[in-house]
Amino acid sequence: MKTIHTRAGILLLPLLALALAGCNGSSEAVEASKMSTQRSDGYVVIDRNNREIGTVRMSDGKIDVPFSFQNGGDEALALLEGSTSCMCTEAVVRSADGIVSPRLVMKGHSPVTARVNQVLEPGETAELVATFDPNAHGPAGTGPFMRDILLRTNAAKTPTVIFRFSGTVVP
Repeated sequence: MKTIHTRAGILLLPLLALALAGCNGSSEAVEASKMSTQRSDGYVVIDRNNREIGTVRMSDGKIDVPFSFQNGGDEALALLEGSTSCMCTEAVVRSADGIVSPRLVMKGHSPVTARVNQVLEPGETAELVATFDPNAHGPAGTGPFMRDILLRTNAAKTPTVIFRFSGTVVP
């Protein structure tokens, strides 16, 4: 009987650890979820958008393209979900508190839509980091490209925000 309790305890410890880890940052996720049905007077302002990143060599592998943005309004806004325009690009949103969203991918390339579930207070900044893989399209995937990352918010002024970068892939 004691063996059963010990095994049960060993099995329950990882579940308890996962439950406690899930609480980390979950209040912000709950708040963002509550805000999703309310329109906010906050709005997203991107520091430098439509970024031209120049020549990307396939031999250099994946590169990160960071975008800084902030809430330019006087009301908190919720960052709800996002996606990318191509399977060669993924992105994450990193809050000022260090909370990192799940990876945002192209619709249809994941069984679920990536929920960001972060709250951006007035004046607060966050960062979207796009990761571009120049090898994703194979050897024929050279030449000019333009990629978008879409972020859905509850903001009346910016319900969908598009982060865009472009460049040229070379072998």
